[in-house]
Formats: sequence, C-alpha cells, structure tokens
Amino acid sequence: MKRLLPLLLAVAALGSLFLANGQEKKDSLPGPTRPLKALLIAGGCCHDYVKQHEVLYKGIQERASVRVDVMWTRDRTTNPPLPLYDDPDWAKGYDIIIHDECAASNKDLKVMENILEVHKTIPAVHLHCAMHSFRNGTDKWAKHLGLHSTGHGPQKPLEITYTNPDHPITKTLENWVTKNEELYNNREIFDAEPLAFATQKVGDRENSAVVAWTNTKQGAPTFSTTVGHNTYTVEDPRYLDLVTRGLLWAAGKLNDDYLKPYTGSNVITEMGAKEEKVESLFGKLSKDAVKVKLTASSVQVSASHFPWRAIDGNVETRWTANGAAHPAWLQLEFEEPTTVTLAEILWEQRTEWYHYKIETSRDGKNWEIAHDGSKNQRKSDTKDRFTAQNIKFLRVTTLGQETGKWPALWEIRLKGPKGKLKLFPILDKKEINQTKGASGKGFEKSGNIKPQITKLSPEEEAAILKDCEVPEGFEKTLFASWHSANYPVYVAASPGGDLYVSSDGNGSLGRQPNRGRVLRLRDTDKDGRADEVTEFIRDIDSPRGLIWDHDRLYLLHPPHISVFFDRDHDGVAEESKRLISDIAFGFKDRPADHTTNDITIGIDGWIYIAGGDFGFMKATGTDGR
Repeated sequence: MKRLLPLLLAVAALGSLFLANGQEKKDSLPGPTRPLKALLIAGGCCHDYVKQHEVLYKGIQERASVRVDVMWTRDRTTNPPLPLYDDPDWAKGYDIIIHDECAASNKDLKVMENILEVHKTIPAVHLHCAMHSFRNGTDKWAKHLGLHSTGHGPQKPLEITYTNPDHPITKTLENWVTKNEELYNNREIFDAEPLAFATQKVGDRENSAVVAWTNTKQGAPTFSTTVGHNTYTVEDPRYLDLVTRGLLWAAGKLNDDYLKPYTGSNVITEMGAKEEKVESLFGKLSKDAVKVKLTASSVQVSASHFPWRAIDGNVETRWTANGAAHPAWLQLEFEEPTTVTLAEILWEQRTEWYHYKIETSRDGKNWEIAHDGSKNQRKSDTKDRFTAQNIKFLRVTTLGQETGKWPALWEIRLKGPKGKLKLFPILDKKEINQTKGASGKGFEKSGNIKPQITKLSPEEEAAILKDCEVPEGFEKTLFASWHSANYPVYVAASPGGDLYVSSDGNGSLGRQPNRGRVLRLRDTDKDGRADEVTEFIRDIDSPRGLIWDHDRLYLLHPPHISVFFDRDHDGVAEESKRLISDIAFGFKDRPADHTTNDITIGIDGWIYIAGGDFGFMKATGTDGR
C-alpha cells in the first residue's frame, strides 16, 4: 500500500475527471435504436468487385444506420467460391442480406435451397448480376426475385424513370440518366412490383425494361435493381440513394431514425482468396530444381525469419529461431532421394563461431552425423564436405554461439555429384498465408493485417514465455500470440473473461492512418487460450487506454476519448459517441509518443485520465466546454 498510494495520487494529479457508470446524463449517450446488420455478398464474373464491394458498404453506411458486413471473393469466374451458403445457418445474426454475386454457373440446388430458406424470414436486396445467378434448370430463383432475366444488351446510357413516385422508396428520388450501362431484359415477370423502367437507345431501336422492383409474395420482402454494372454507376449518389432506401424499406426501417450515418465498425471477409503461388516468391520452377520442405525447431515469425528463407537465394534474408536457446535445428526434407556431397552455411554472425552438427537420414527416424562441428572455432561461413547418398532429410543443429546470439543463418547451399543443387522451397497453404500476413505486404501506407488465431507448438510457446517471470506459486501460460493481437498497447478485461486489446501498428512514432484497432479476444472453451478474435473497433488512430464498464468500452485514442457499444454482443462495436475532443495532439502536429495515454476507472465511478507531458491542449466535452 505504501507504493500504491503515491501512484494513485499521481494519476489523480495528472488527470481530469468525468462521471461514468450512469452518473452522466442518460440523454448524452447513444439511444436505444439499434443499427441494422446487413451482409453484403459480392464477387464472381465480369465486374470490378474489388472496388464495388467497398463503394457499396461505405455508401450505405454513410446514408443509413446500417452496419454492412462483407463477404466477397476476387474470383472472376461464373462459379465463384461461396462457401458460406453450405451452412443452412449462413445468415444467422443478420437483419437483411445484399446479394451482389455473379454466379450463373452455380447449379448446386442445395446451395439455392439454403438461400431461399433463409429468405422466407430474412429480407433481401438483389443487385445487377444477382439476377443472372444460380441458373440450375429451375425457375425458383427467378420467382424469388419476382422477375426472370436471361441477358442484356450493349453498354449504352439508361434513361431511368420512376413509375411509382408515391412509393416510400422512390418518393424522394428523381429520374436520371446513367452513363454507359447494361439493360437487363425481362423474359418473364412473376410477382415483381415495378418501381422504375429504363429506356436504352441502340441505333434505331429503343428498348425498355423494368430495372427496379419489389417483391412481397415470396417470403420476406425484397428489393431488386438490375442497374449497376460499372463502378462509376455504383459510385453515383443517385444509385446509392436508391439501393439504401430499397434496403431500409425491405427491412421495414425506412424512417428518420435509420436515415442517419452508421459510424461503427464492420467485418470484411474475403472468401476463397487465391493464394500466392510459390513461383511468385521464388521464380519459375526449373526442370532440374530440387524441391525441399523446410521445418525448424522454432521460428521468429514476427520478424518474417521463416525456415524457407535459408534457401531463397537471398543473402539478406534468413532463418532465425525464436529465442537464444541451443540446441536449435533447421531441417530440409527432399521430395525425392538426393545425394549431397557438400554443405555451405552462411551464418548470421560471420565474424563469430558457431558450434553445430549436420545430420542426414533416409527415413526421418534413423540419423547419421555427416559433419561434426561441435568444436568449430572458425569465425566465418563454413563449407563441409561429406557424402550422403539418396537421403530424404538433412538437418543442421546449432549447439552454441560465441556471444550467445540467437541461432540464425542466411543461406544453406548444397552440392551433389553433378554440382550445385537448385533448391526450391515447398510451402503449404498455412505457410503462404503466414508469410503474406507477417510480411505486411499491402500495408506500407495504412491499415493492419487481419488478426487470426494461430496454434503454436509447445516449443514456440516456451520461447515466448521464457523471458516472463512470475512469483513462486504462480504459473505462466500464453493466452494469445502476435497473430491475434499485434503491437498491443493496453488491455482491459470484462467480467465475463473477454480481453480487449488496443493494437497500434504505428508504434509510438508512425503516423500512417488506420493502423490502430481494438481487438476482442475470447476463450470459448475455457482452456486458458484465446480461440476467437474479432476487430471490436477498426481503423482508429492511436488507440491507447481502455476500460470495459458494464456494456460499453471507453477508449482513449488521442486526440479524443470515445465510448463504444456492442449491443448485439458479436464482438464488433456498432455504436460510438465522442466524449472529449482535442485532449492531445493529432497526427498533423506530431506522432503519438508522449501523448495522453492512460485512463482508469475509480471505485467512485469517475474516470481518471493520465495526461502526457504536453498536457490537455484545448479539450472539449460533450457540453461544449
């Protein structure tokens, strides 16, 4: 207590206060209106879904209190991977579905039945090529839509006329003319209730068709439009207004309460993303290449020092074990029996000695020492000659290092009877995805990698925990690795055991936008390890101190303090409110080092704020003072 009291006094002296736990006026916090949860499904043939899925979810969220989660694929075939439909409960937790897939060749009747069963009770929006999807020899999909379309004409402007100006969807909209677009035909109209026609001039002909309609006769209400082939059309505010109002109408929420922007987070999932081919990492596979699978006793994954780096031909990349402990080993498994006559090792520390040994095996069980370097004193790269015929495995084991540095080497080069072996790494799906995630590729200027639960080996966990000391009588275990929560800054626990982690990819000195987030880690099976991770708050700059209180998360994200709500308990905040503005510098003035960092809640119900060494600037609360 002697040490704790001064600390509490210091925190109080540094901070300012405001009431929490309901002591603030109730009307200053978000009201009870819950944002709708929509799921946008996009991808397939013939359209720029890379851009369009983003335009759609952002455009809808800017116009309505709708959280739009996205499941999309960059596959451009007529039968794109849509694995979510394999699960009968694929739409669980959503209020409305937005179909923007283009999957004409998906003829799986079970998939269509799973979709139609959901839409008996959950409303839907159908956009453009969704009308040409699921052509399986039946008319069930067309009847669900309310209209059967079989094709389209050339790309020419569409003159769109709203035919029912009194309908809630269209009463605020005006007729308009698009740029070049496709006019979908109307082969047969079932239960569609037209909202808009479009006319398209092609030479001397003038074609017309229904391009927007509703259907209330096939289960839950639906809204559909065949407009939206080109991205410039999808970006048009008139198109986004139509789609947003159609969505709200179908969900029964076309009113002022929901015609307000959604400011919370959403979840974006890429389905069936094409994996990076090994050839794109290492060049083309030559006819005389020797395929090799590499494994190691441990790997410093956080620095991208993967085992295959040891044979990638780049002397500036390396394999490194995840810790300084010896022995540590790196193993090469040849796809075909291989004869080796020389092993050259380029050690990381080329001016210091390594103690090591090289072993070979034909079956991975019985090993022979090809070279014993356990007493090596050579302070340089090593070249060792031996003859190991028709082996399947070669293992290099480090036994010690002159100054105690981590086991690491830049390259292993092997020769056989005919000269240098052209080693070519074999990577499995997990290694490719791990490599892409750790590399940070695509995040040079903004953003952060997707968090994921990754199972580590006992050796990898031990290497992480070895520097963690606990008092006698306590045990230490790993709750989550960097794959689940990289660059952690602060943590807060809820009474139910969920752990909230503020994660800032900028560290303290970066200024790139959207690198920050708050992650929710959950241990669903109560084994002491996180097995579920969600991005509770995405794309927020400089997340720092945080408090979980009752049903909300308070977050200090300089220069502001906000409160976030997850009312449907899915691990993603859908509501937020700014409580204090300009409590510190923003990126335009300086990076987030020395900033206002910590907040904590006292037993008196007040939140205490620890100010950084440049003070509170011009902080303003919700009352404007």
